[in-house]
Amino acid sequence: MRNLQLDLLRALAITLVLGRHMSEMPPDMPQFLKVPMDAFRYIGWMGVDLFFVLSGFLISGLIIREFEKHGDFNAIHFLIRRGFKIYPSYYLFLFLSLPAVIWIPHHVTLQKFINEAFFVSNYFDNIWGQTWSLCIEEHFYILFALGFFILSKKKFPIKYLMWACIITLILPLCGRIYISSILPFYQKPFQTATMFRIDALAFGVLISCLFKLYGDPLKDQIRKYAALITIFGGLLILPCAIWGYEKPLLYTAGLTALYMGWGMILAVAMCFDFKTENKIITTIALVGTFSYSIYLWHKPFSGLCSLPSDWWPFHLNAWGRLAVFFIASFVVGIGMSKLVEYPTLKLRDKWFPSRSA
Repeated sequence: MRNLQLDLLRALAITLVLGRHMSEMPPDMPQFLKVPMDAFRYIGWMGVDLFFVLSGFLISGLIIREFEKHGDFNAIHFLIRRGFKIYPSYYLFLFLSLPAVIWIPHHVTLQKFINEAFFVSNYFDNIWGQTWSLCIEEHFYILFALGFFILSKKKFPIKYLMWACIITLILPLCGRIYISSILPFYQKPFQTATMFRIDALAFGVLISCLFKLYGDPLKDQIRKYAALITIFGGLLILPCAIWGYEKPLLYTAGLTALYMGWGMILAVAMCFDFKTENKIITTIALVGTFSYSIYLWHKPFSGLCSLPSDWWPFHLNAWGRLAVFFIASFVVGIGMSKLVEYPTLKLRDKWFPSRSA
């Protein structure tokens, strides 16, 4: 059974990402729309960090439940199941999206395609800008699976895992501080390297560990102070929302505050059993279930919809291109989820049943 709160957070994350990559704003957009839309674009990058925290929390929860149920952890089985989730949709996207960019001189090269195919585009040249975060998540899955396999041989692996998470929160921050002191900010690999961004995923794992170790008493305390924790989480997010991340203080401590803020909101959400029949809320949550494919497919439409009117049939204006971006991102993303992602997951569950269910 799906968790409504998690799907709503996924929907928020993918909506923020779409805002970041919106096509050109119509020049005649009224000011009362332009101001919030500009803000929407400006803060949209923070959706990726929400995805990171969610991924760390969800994956660690699955692994911890598997260990508790069986007394061991099968890393190969876990990675195969992850592969069924990630790879079919990802590689189909890589091939089918090529016509959207292959006409751009020197944009598509064999080396760039290899970088994308082997999940190293967060360090090297890429074809699609959004795949850097998928690379970090893929590296995390592999490292976490291998790390927990080793820890599972110890008597109290979750406590060791918690301390490993704390170390992983400290080291990337120290790395960002050091790098920012000797190099100017640039996109790659300063901002996209796994070793500098994996702390957001580790924070999600830490929340999962704390829930498992301290259980209902911790959740009772979180519920008691839910409003204060949520407000404090929002205040931690606020500096990056206002000033972005391309400043040394915000890129270093700011990113740490950002994922901690998202983590606090996630922790509060997971302490309540939220159910509703409201069609608007359930529809928004449903969008969250398709977030992976929407994330994959939105970027080609962002690029296409940024082309001038002369490239479009009937000289489609900026309003039309903006509408096409959002509609196509959702329709194609949801369609590819239903055509590829979900049928593949059914095969996965048939051939490699979950050990944590």
